[in-house]
Amino acid sequence: MKKITLDKLLCTLIIICPILDIVSFIFRNTFNTTISPSTILRPIISVVVIIWIFIKDKNRWRIFGVGCIYAIYAIIHIYLFNKIHTGSSYGGVIHEAQYLVNYSFMILNLFLYIYVFKQNNVDKLKKSLLISNTIYIVSIYISIITKTASTTYLEGMGYKGWFESGNSLSAILILSEFIILGMLRNFKPKWLIITTIWLVGIFLTTQIGTRVGLYGFILVLGIYIATEILYGIIKNKKINKKVILIGIGVLLAILILITIIGSSTITRRKHMQEESQTSYDKMQGETAHLTGDVIKIIQSIEEGTLEEGFLSEAERKSYIELYELANKYEFKSNDQRLHQIVYNLLLVKNQCNPALILFGNGYLNNHGELVLEMELLSFILNFGIFGFILYLVPFIAILIYSLAKMIKQIKETNQETIMLFLGTAFVYAISLLSGYVFFNSSSMMIVIVLHVCLINKLDKQEKNRTNIE
Repeated sequence: MKKITLDKLLCTLIIICPILDIVSFIFRNTFNTTISPSTILRPIISVVVIIWIFIKDKNRWRIFGVGCIYAIYAIIHIYLFNKIHTGSSYGGVIHEAQYLVNYSFMILNLFLYIYVFKQNNVDKLKKSLLISNTIYIVSIYISIITKTASTTYLEGMGYKGWFESGNSLSAILILSEFIILGMLRNFKPKWLIITTIWLVGIFLTTQIGTRVGLYGFILVLGIYIATEILYGIIKNKKINKKVILIGIGVLLAILILITIIGSSTITRRKHMQEESQTSYDKMQGETAHLTGDVIKIIQSIEEGTLEEGFLSEAERKSYIELYELANKYEFKSNDQRLHQIVYNLLLVKNQCNPALILFGNGYLNNHGELVLEMELLSFILNFGIFGFILYLVPFIAILIYSLAKMIKQIKETNQETIMLFLGTAFVYAISLLSGYVFFNSSSMMIVIVLHVCLINKLDKQEKNRTNIE
């Protein structure tokens, strides 16, 4: 027990993330339940650590006060959610509360990891992430080989192993690469990192079927190669040819594999393109520019057959305006993210309610196809200005703080620091384009590790510079 330390506990939480995800997937799909042992086990370590800090830290009441602020926001948000809840809402109060719990859990973990690793070396944390990443990718290949892997899409395209979401799995593996590639220079044994990068690259570009997986991995590897070359040129240092050759070799091999065996992502995009051309809108007598279910609701609104309480007046108006804009600008019928953005913006405009603007109109208060998947916009529109400040601004503040420090420490900045910063910035790109990065319990942990490693690295550089001076 004397050997158990807070940093070891938090590293353990990173390592067991894939195991908890697998357990959760098995329970959900075998017993058809939303609750699994992972739901109970996942927060245990964080709760133990925060209790220890609360007992030992002299600022315990300040911590308690911040917790109360998040609790008050959650109560008001749920109250407003319930007040405007309609028959078309995708989820109820319990489901909406789950989002608030997950986001609050995310902020708690961000605090814990910053607090603990401010006094501890993050090398353990990086190694824990590498172990976690290895468990993810090995389990995925085992599931594919044993033919027990779940498909990424309902049409049966792509594989995502024993995990619930293909997009979240893509985000986990892609964001992890920014840290793992940064370790390539100094970590031993190198074969472990190189093998992991190979296996992850092959899976993301050929098997999973998501755009984040295919384009994300190629982009990350390209960024790493460019960073190594530019750093060597700018700093007038010898370029590590082995590292560059390994990166280029992996990239070329991946492109050759895509050419030979194909990519689930490309197959999926072709399928969606064909679907968008075959969809039909009876009201317009032409190709549909929204999904069939959304058009049915709009048709019911115009015919006056929509059941009472299914939609609010603001929602009805937003549906009609969405339909007009979709036809005017010829939206693709399967471009649901575009539909979601336009509808949610129209809804906020038509609701015109200061309380909903401040505290959010509810993430799950919309029809399933119009629930806003793009998290950055969802934080503002569905969780309100206060939700955006409480849940996202702490991360954005770290990014801005890190950029300012990097500029100040430009002479000390190395390849690893650049990769960590770019990885942290990449979080927001994936969150905007794909979604479910901050919400997913495991991908949020990778986001936290990236931010914490970046802060730790910059602080370490500053101390080294101060000591030299």
